[in-house]
Amino acid sequence: MSEFVAQIRGRAAEALTWLHEAQDSGDEYLVNVSLDQIESIARVAADHQIALDGVAESLSAYGLPVPQGRPNPSSV
Repeated sequence: MSEFVAQIRGRAAEALTWLHEAQDSGDEYLVNVSLDQIESIARVAADHQIALDGVAESLSAYGLPVPQGRPNPSSV
């Protein structure tokens, strides 16, 4: 696993932890900030075909779309 993939996965895990803590404490502001962070990380991961555990489920639970990544320019 490359350092980039490890960093993306680590950031996703950290943001998911923040989301769960915010949910548990009822902090709606932190929930929204965490979801924004997760969306951002998911977009980067999708653009680089990096699978992230738990991200799609967390975004979908709030009715947010799961990023699919940009099309590969060489295949267009």
